[in-house]
Amino acid sequence: MRYRLWQFWQIVWAKPLTTGAWAEVTAVLTPAELQLFRRFPANDQWHGVRVLRLVQSSGCAHPALWKAALLHDVGKTEVRLTVRDRILVVVGGALWPGKTAVWGDGEARGWRRPFVVKAHHPAWGAEMAAAAGCDSLTVTLVRRHQDSLAEVQQPELHELLRILQWADDQS
Repeated sequence: MRYRLWQFWQIVWAKPLTTGAWAEVTAVLTPAELQLFRRFPANDQWHGVRVLRLVQSSGCAHPALWKAALLHDVGKTEVRLTVRDRILVVVGGALWPGKTAVWGDGEARGWRRPFVVKAHHPAWGAEMAAAAGCDSLTVTLVRRHQDSLAEVQQPELHELLRILQWADDQS
């Protein structure tokens, strides 16, 4: 609960990135990738920076993972979510975890909209990353960042996804 309250305040009180944070972002992303990153509201930009910093603190210096850390949620920019939408996804997922996958099918309309975004944003983001010229590993990491690690058979991809998911969960 404390973590969710912290997340809520990060959304409500987010300020624009500092000059230092922008320097970190621009050191990792190409100009086309940076255009994707700029689509995020301030709170989601900070989330990406926090994920990047955690990935870097893990000792992993893989460029595709650093890019994915910043861009993994870019698919969420296709359909803007309100604070209320985000709360609905968290509460709905906690109370009815088996239903959220069902609610995530279909079009992003009505009360199911936030569940559809949660379910489909990895695929949407991967398409956006590919269109921006991201390398295939970055695109794969964005696409699979919510996948169960048990489904990942390739050792390098498994390790990179493990680090990305760990950092995402911490942030």
